[in-house]
Amino acid sequence: MEWIDPVFGFLRYVLKAFLIYGLFILIERLRPVEPNQPFRDIVFNLKWYVVYTLFAFLLNVIGIGALVEITRHWLGGPYLTLPEPRNWIETFLGIVFYFLIVDFFYYWLHRFQHTSSFLWEQHKFHHSEVSLNVTSTRRVHWLEEPLILAFIVIPMSLLFHIEPIAVGLLAFIEIIWLQYIHLNLRLQLGIFTPIIVGPQHHRIHHSFQPEHIDKNFAVFFPIWDILFGSYHRARKGEFPATGLTTGENYNNLWDANILPFREWFGQRYLGSLKNKLVHKKLLR
Repeated sequence: MEWIDPVFGFLRYVLKAFLIYGLFILIERLRPVEPNQPFRDIVFNLKWYVVYTLFAFLLNVIGIGALVEITRHWLGGPYLTLPEPRNWIETFLGIVFYFLIVDFFYYWLHRFQHTSSFLWEQHKFHHSEVSLNVTSTRRVHWLEEPLILAFIVIPMSLLFHIEPIAVGLLAFIEIIWLQYIHLNLRLQLGIFTPIIVGPQHHRIHHSFQPEHIDKNFAVFFPIWDILFGSYHRARKGEFPATGLTTGENYNNLWDANILPFREWFGQRYLGSLKNKLVHKKLLR
C-alpha cells in the first residue's frame, strides 16, 4: 500500500491549487477584461492542470530532480552564500534579488521558446489561450518541467544555497505571482509599469497583434525586457485579445498532449515521405 501516500499527496496538491484558483476567479469578477469568457475554456484548463500535475509528479518519481544534485557534484556549488537577513527590510530585498536572478534565467528560456522553432512547438500550446485568465497559468505542456529544471532550477541551485523552508516559501510566492500575472483583470500599474510585471504587461505578451509579438518575456521585472530590447510598455486601456495568429486553441486533452511530438516528428515524417514520393516520380 505504498502508493497511498503519493496519491493522497497528489490529490491534496490539486485541491489546494483549485482553492487558490477559485479565490483568484472571484477577484477577476471585480473588473474583468473579458467579462463573458466561455466557461468551457476554464473547465478545460482545470482538467489540463490535473494532467500537467500528474506528469510532473511522474517525472519526479523517475528521478528527474536528481539531475540537480548530479550537476552540483560535477560543477560544484553553490557559489554564493547570502548573509542571514537581520530584519524584514533585508528579507524583502533578499527575496527581490532572488526573483530578479530567477527572472533573468526565465527570460532567456522564454525568449528561446519563441525564437527557436523547436521549442516553440512545445510552448505554443500556452499561447493558444484565447480566454486568458488565472487558470491559464499551468496551461503549458508538461515538457515545460524539464526545461525549467535545465534553464532555471539547476543554475539557481549552483548559484545559491537556500534552506528547504525558504525554498517552499519562494516556490509558493512564484506560484501566486504567475497566477496573478495571468489574471483576467483590468489592472493597470501606472508609473510602476516599467518596474514590475502585472496582468496588463503579460497580456501584451499573449497578444497576437503584430506590435506585441515576441515582447514582454519577463514575468517578475520588466528590466530584462528593457535591457534586451523586447519591452512593450502597455498604453492606458491597452488590453488586447489573446491567442495564436493562426487561431488554433488545442482545447482537447489528446491534442494538447501530443502537440509538440506531432509537430516535431509528424511533420518531419510527412516531409520525408513527400520527398521520397517526389523522388520516385522524377525517376519514372
